[in-house]
Amino acid sequence: MTLSAPPSVLFAAVDPGGAAAILPVAQMLAGRGGRAAILDHGFLGRNATDELIRLAPPDGDPGAWLEACGISCVCFGTSLADHLPLALARSAQSLGLPVVCILDNWMNYRVRLEMDGGPLFVPDVYAVMDDKARDEALAEGVPASCLQVTGHPGLAGLAREISEATAPRRRDLRMRLGLGVPPRQLIAFIGEPVARDQGTDSRTPGWRGYTERDVLALLCGQLQPMAGTVDLAILPHPRDDLVELEALWQSLRGNLGGGIVRDFGGRQVVLAADRVAGMASILLYEAWLQAKPVISLQPGLVRDDLAAAVRRPGIGLVTRRDLAPEAIAGWLAAGQWEKPADCLRHGAAPALLAELIQHLAERAHGEA
Repeated sequence: MTLSAPPSVLFAAVDPGGAAAILPVAQMLAGRGGRAAILDHGFLGRNATDELIRLAPPDGDPGAWLEACGISCVCFGTSLADHLPLALARSAQSLGLPVVCILDNWMNYRVRLEMDGGPLFVPDVYAVMDDKARDEALAEGVPASCLQVTGHPGLAGLAREISEATAPRRRDLRMRLGLGVPPRQLIAFIGEPVARDQGTDSRTPGWRGYTERDVLALLCGQLQPMAGTVDLAILPHPRDDLVELEALWQSLRGNLGGGIVRDFGGRQVVLAADRVAGMASILLYEAWLQAKPVISLQPGLVRDDLAAAVRRPGIGLVTRRDLAPEAIAGWLAAGQWEKPADCLRHGAAPALLAELIQHLAERAHGEA
């Protein structure tokens, strides 16, 4: 897209979660006529749509780059491994520009703001998803002055998608998947590249106490007695090595039907599934919003943040292997319950954040 005027707002996010949360806000701002640009870097750069201006990452001083681009406000998502968005946020703040950080998951509220080894970075607005996130962020020492409950913009369309997931549409998707065709049940398993990201033992910083191999082996073992009545749809993470994941599945499946889902989005499959299992993915929360039976399998867990991230009334959490059989049996027997109301807040998030960011950008630019 041709750059016709200096953009006011820069959006930057590297990881899939952060990009999913930020992209709807950038699109909303652009749709309202705001000057919005995305950093052409990481997951956001690869998935941004054509109405958004793209800016190549700086190859020198971030502050000088921001000034040259005419940026009036920075909105960013944090990343465990890539600290460029945080570096740009620090440079923007040093220039007196407003900064908004959009949170995308219920963990590491403070750590996200100091992942580059610098002092705690306090944005003008730290946008969190709900009251649970705000309270947990406060408990970790994030200043109350920057916290604002906005909902999760990445989940803005979920309420509509839930309402559209009628029984015939769910059945049609299962037919196209070739999995969970009635009378067989469809169980969705949400993958995460745990071994790659947090290692395979305690020598790695961030070690969870388990890997995806441990979890999938546990689930497949417990599902063997039901092999004739269920299919397991494995939803890979964007960073999963599909060849390795396929080999893992084949080594563990036993008599189970199912396979790795390659041509459908994770949300689509969760909407069609009867019940959902995983570790700490936000897709577990999405399944909970749909009132589906949900279980988080984290056997041997040694990190409190990963337990807190999934802890909700109705989500089964397994952190001890010896308790897994009883917990999984309860999950398999559970039915649906009344849907939580959180979707309404998430639906309003992109518009709320776009308005807030535009106001900050105009004020910094001397227009308000």
